[in-house]
Amino acid sequence: MRWIQGLSKACHPLPTVAVSLVITAYAWSLGWSGWPLAAVFITVFIGQLSVGWSNDAHDVHLDTKVGRSSKPTVTEDITAQSLWFAAVAALCISIALSWIVAGWVGGSFHVFALVMAWLYNIRLSRTAWSWFPYALAFGSAPAFLTYGLSGEPPTFWSVAMFAIIGVSAHLANALPDADSDASADMGGAVISLGTRRSLQLCWLLLAVGTGILIVVSIRTNAWLASIVAIAYLLAVTAGTRSRQRTAKFHAVIAVVVVNVCALVLITAIAD
Repeated sequence: MRWIQGLSKACHPLPTVAVSLVITAYAWSLGWSGWPLAAVFITVFIGQLSVGWSNDAHDVHLDTKVGRSSKPTVTEDITAQSLWFAAVAALCISIALSWIVAGWVGGSFHVFALVMAWLYNIRLSRTAWSWFPYALAFGSAPAFLTYGLSGEPPTFWSVAMFAIIGVSAHLANALPDADSDASADMGGAVISLGTRRSLQLCWLLLAVGTGILIVVSIRTNAWLASIVAIAYLLAVTAGTRSRQRTAKFHAVIAVVVVNVCALVLITAIAD
């Protein structure tokens, strides 16, 4: 039972489920349905399990050093060796499913995203380049789905939106723990930039993303374009006025969620 609990905690359940649902929702908006849509979710979910498990397995010594009691490797609910085994097994299954579900071309884009995620875990997570694999991994999601569905390339704006969403979420997620990470010499893009500049970069990226969504949607759905714009302005106002870092984090994440929903709706309406 402790081994199962360790696996469930080490997979980073919230990001794993969130990423799987976002990509599945976008797949639905493109026209995926039925069992193929379910297969997309399963493929992405298993791939994200491999990402979460490999992250905790790789960081076991650092997590033990800083005393992260929330980590199952620190509380000894599961060993790093067991996590590596589970991560590699999940990675192999997800790679095979990627090609089965989306074909050689489409599936290869998801395999590329998994490679980028593992590169982040093993090499870039504690460097100033920690944002880079997020941009590439999330940016490849539309190609995975469009090539897998119809053999057609994705729209440029959808690739840009996914990359913006990925990098923004990465930076925002690191903000609440920036001080403790810096004191532990853990590194990362937010530590290199500083919390103030990281937050400014988040708002800048999301401004670009919001602008893209407004331009794409305004001719077909002016109400949706207005909601996206208003949500961004309200979040910026709330985030900049608050002195609490968690409130700033929540404001950024709120815009990310709105942008994801708008992206799905715009694509569904267009199709």
